[in-house]
Amino acid sequence: MTAAVTPPTCSTCQKLSRLTDGREIYPGRSDLHANRIYVCDGCGAYVGCHEGSDRPLGTLAGPQLRAARIKLHERMVDPLWRFADRCGAYEPESEAAREKIRRAARVRVYSFLADRMGLSRDETHVSMFDLEQCRDAWRALQGVTYPEIRAWAHARRHAAKSKQKRPAAVPIEGTAA
Repeated sequence: MTAAVTPPTCSTCQKLSRLTDGREIYPGRSDLHANRIYVCDGCGAYVGCHEGSDRPLGTLAGPQLRAARIKLHERMVDPLWRFADRCGAYEPESEAAREKIRRAARVRVYSFLADRMGLSRDETHVSMFDLEQCRDAWRALQGVTYPEIRAWAHARRHAAKSKQKRPAAVPIEGTAA
């Protein structure tokens, strides 16, 4: 049995949200009617849930924040990882290989963004960003290409491996430790 999820509090008006479904939020989209969604009756902000659960995907968002998050995803974040398999660094032999590249690229893009924004990887989800964080993320990704992110990831991995390989300092006899 899964633990009950406490409905999230709206960061805009501080009211407790309530759980509903897509019929209320998207009445004209029958494909979304079964989706579980938290909505704030105070200001109308809402957030969807992870598939098959009552866990929110992020924080509640009103129209302006939803628009900013969508724009950030569509124009900055998603193109970086969705087309990584076509960046010239890979020669995928199958659709499964392309998908594997894209999954790894998505992790790299979010790790890069976390680093640039000074956030932990767990804090770096567009669905959790406020309006200012959306702006910060936009600036952090402006002009960045996936090959640059890939090079950044390789450099970090190489630096981490080099750090692990260094032997521990051994005091030389007759010197201060």
